[in-house]
Amino acid sequence: MGRRLAVAAAALLVALLSVPGASTVTPARADPPPFWPPPVLSQERLVDTAVRIDSRGGGAFDIGTGVGVGSHVVLTNAHLTRDPVTLVTRCDDDLLSVRRIERATDVDLAVVVTDQPGVVPIELAPQDPVAGEHVTMIGYPGGDRTVSGATVEGTLVRRDGTVLRFRPQPQPGQSGSPLVDDSGRLVGIAYAMDTTGGQGLAVPVSRVRAALDRWRASGVPIAATTGDPVAVAARSPIC
Repeated sequence: MGRRLAVAAAALLVALLSVPGASTVTPARADPPPFWPPPVLSQERLVDTAVRIDSRGGGAFDIGTGVGVGSHVVLTNAHLTRDPVTLVTRCDDDLLSVRRIERATDVDLAVVVTDQPGVVPIELAPQDPVAGEHVTMIGYPGGDRTVSGATVEGTLVRRDGTVLRFRPQPQPGQSGSPLVDDSGRLVGIAYAMDTTGGQGLAVPVSRVRAALDRWRASGVPIAATTGDPVAVAARSPIC
């Protein structure tokens, strides 16, 4: 009798262990945000801030890249804006009409002011990148939007100031491309290839910030140097 009771008790214990208890139930997971990861850390964020620049006229046809620094303002290379016509295209097919262009005299930078809003300002990094730092570059080599990685290899002092060296070297169409850190902040603007060393050259963010401050003081509607807080907030991408 005692043996039968022991067997029955053991069977009951096995049955109870086989039934999921409250402690083994996986709690319900909260729904993710409408867009994840946050745009400031994503390729979608880069696509939102970057635009294609086309320069035409007088037999010339150049393709390059720009990046938003205000809701109506695009930062790019000055050498991409010297032909009679400059075109700005966001999201690959949304052509923005150009109101005016301002060029720097001491560095290969220019701002293009558009008639329509919708350009998403990028956030500026607080300091220049260091050698060995990984960056991401978005541009339009051959006219096709491309997001690629690069590495900062150091700086180079030229007559007009300090520039960044990075690898791999940019291709035609990547002039004006933003270089961004792992937090999606601007650390430089590509502007040339160093044919001797096979590297790319970029204007560091410290010089970008100085140029933007001068343009802002002259009335160009550039966002705060830390970026547009509304644009940086998490949201669905616009492109």
